[in-house]
Amino acid sequence: MKIASNVAASIQQAQARDKNNINTNQGKNIDNNQQGFDKTIDASNKKDNDKVAQIKEDIKNGKYQINLKATADKMAQSLLNV
Repeated sequence: MKIASNVAASIQQAQARDKNNINTNQGKNIDNNQQGFDKTIDASNKKDNDKVAQIKEDIKNGKYQINLKATADKMAQSLLNV
């Protein structure tokens, strides 16, 4: 259960980091087509939220399985900013 909690915490941290990056980019007004950009962001956030909800449901039902190698690789890449 501790691994599942760590995975959930990692997902929440990644979402917070993504939201922070999105807010920073929006604040700079880099994109000339803001409405199209916002729709893309909304679709991306919905996809992420759906994925998180599915993982939570799988954990709750005892169906969630962790690929430790893939998880460790992704976490290492994230920490190394690769």
